[in-house]
Amino acid sequence: MTASWKTVYEGQHEGRSITVRESGDGTFKVLTKQNVHDEGIAYQDGRTFVHVSPSSAGEQVESEANSRESLEEALKELHFSAETVSHICDRLH
Repeated sequence: MTASWKTVYEGQHEGRSITVRESGDGTFKVLTKQNVHDEGIAYQDGRTFVHVSPSSAGEQVESEANSRESLEEALKELHFSAETVSHICDRLH
């Protein structure tokens, strides 16, 4: 079965466009451009899961998180400021 994704946020922050999509099971996908070279990260702590793909500065990057709390962590791992993370998470549909 293929997941169905709905765009729940689109905007421009810190010189980058960002799209946040949510699936029916509450998983989030973040699409943006990386602003630095990043080795990526994947971790799971109990039910919390965050994955950020490795990428170079200027490349499209995708991240997945399985909850709103994990989404905040993913946005931080994508090098967005605390203010931007709060702004995005406060406006999710």
